[in-house]
Amino acid sequence: MDGLILLDKPAGPTSHDVVAAVRRAAGPSRVGHTGTLDPFATGLLVLLLGRATRLAPYVPHAPKSYTGSLRLGLTTTTDDLTGEILSRSGGWLRDPERVRAAASSLVGTSWQVPPAVSAKRVGGQRLYRASRRGVTLVAPPARIEVERFEVEPTDDPDVWTFEAIVSSGTFVRGLVRDLGASIGCGAAVATLRRTRIGPFDVAAALDGRLVHESPGVVASRLVPLDVLPLAGASVTLDDEQAAAFRHGRTLAGAAGETPDGIVAVRSRLGELLGMAVATSGTLTPRMVLARAETVDGRSGAVISSARSTS
Repeated sequence: MDGLILLDKPAGPTSHDVVAAVRRAAGPSRVGHTGTLDPFATGLLVLLLGRATRLAPYVPHAPKSYTGSLRLGLTTTTDDLTGEILSRSGGWLRDPERVRAAASSLVGTSWQVPPAVSAKRVGGQRLYRASRRGVTLVAPPARIEVERFEVEPTDDPDVWTFEAIVSSGTFVRGLVRDLGASIGCGAAVATLRRTRIGPFDVAAALDGRLVHESPGVVASRLVPLDVLPLAGASVTLDDEQAAAFRHGRTLAGAAGETPDGIVAVRSRLGELLGMAVATSGTLTPRMVLARAETVDGRSGAVISSARSTS
């Protein structure tokens, strides 16, 4: 199976558990993902199968949309309610306008320190694995973009709902942590759901629980290679150019007036051939997906081979 599948992850299993379930359902196909969710979180996972795993860098990764709830008045080791409580704040009334203003102040471009328990790597080690061994590592701040962060109170003055739209690499747990710090009382994520990644919406996703119950649903919901949404422009080649591209050859003038940068390359019939770098009209293969016809010198048989220039 070659293509993409959208899954709605339930709370409880890790993202790797979900990937493993899809791998069992897909048989020999490779399976990869474009971003994980914490075990307690639910929502959209974008998985790539077979040859599509090589397209991971070119599948849109942002912006990412989330909904959820947070609790004011405490801090934890994980910046969510699954962690050990580090501090508690007194039960003073949280002023709604002050909380909203603090959330608004986090909108825009800034630097964020990743949560101490996360999949971020420091010195080749993932933070959560180091934490399990009792080792505390601090990741350097990362540049993030927060497009939207809105909070609303509930009947419980310490529990607020939120909506966030953020760049790839942004930790919502870190965003909530920083909200609590700016107010001065601390805050942690209580529930979290990812609803959208770029053009992909959770409304179109397969319920992740069905992968275990009916493995055949994976094949039925697979988005084929040729219609995958990919970042950047697209270039269509004629038959002669397509044959040359399949063999990894640079094509002068084939990009026409396409802006310089990474482009998707397709045949005149719409087949996705691979990705290339367009420079002043010239296409230089970056990654070739389409299978080229070659001749096996030992037997004379025509065989198919996928080529890569990366």
